[in-house]
This record gives sequence, C-alpha cells and structure tokens, in this order.
Amino acid sequence: MRKSFDEMPVEMQDEGLESRSAEFGEMVISHVRLPARFDPSPFFEVLPDGVCPVPHWGRVLEGEIVLRYADGTEETTRAGEFFYWPAGHTFITGDAGVVWMDVSPADESRRVDELLGM
Repeated sequence: MRKSFDEMPVEMQDEGLESRSAEFGEMVISHVRLPARFDPSPFFEVLPDGVCPVPHWGRVLEGEIVLRYADGTEETTRAGEFFYWPAGHTFITGDAGVVWMDVSPADESRRVDELLGM
C-alpha cells in the first residue's frame, strides 16, 4: 500500500496551516504544516484533560515545535530530529512554524478527529 503526498486527503487547510493524513492498516500517517507560534490549546479544550491522547512517532522536517506534557515538562523537537510524543501533550510551534510527518494509531486518531469535528 502506498500514496503520494498529493493523494493524501487534506484534513485542514488555512493560511499557513495544512494537515494531510491517510490510514495504512492500523496506523495513520500525517503530514502537518503549521504557522509560527501556533498554539492549539483552544482546540484541545474538547479533548480529555485538554491534551492530545494519541502517541505519535515521526520526524520534524522544517522548523521546531515545543511539546508541553500534562506533567508540566517540555521538550523541543527541531528539523531533522526523529521523535516519539507520548499521549498527554499539547504544543506551540517555533518562530518559523513547523512541518512534520508522523505515524499514529488509527483508532485513537479517529476518536480525536471526531472530538475536534474533523
């Protein structure tokens, strides 16, 4: 199974923001572009505890992103770095925005998409 970038459905698109994803078996692959200083906290208010309950594995392709975890810790992932972001996080993008690709469990991702109205 394979898809080109252009074949991946667009979930969200606005100025400087684009999210594409496609399911592959039990996983979903996403490509996300977000503008500078983007903070999804207002959108995450509908999620349990206001944080993303889905784990993600991937790589930041451009820019940087600061992950904020439910326990109060933070970590920055920069362009060229691979990552594992466990469930229980939110984030804010860096001054130049961020582009990343990640893989996540499809069932959990679908539940979050439903809560976010996607």
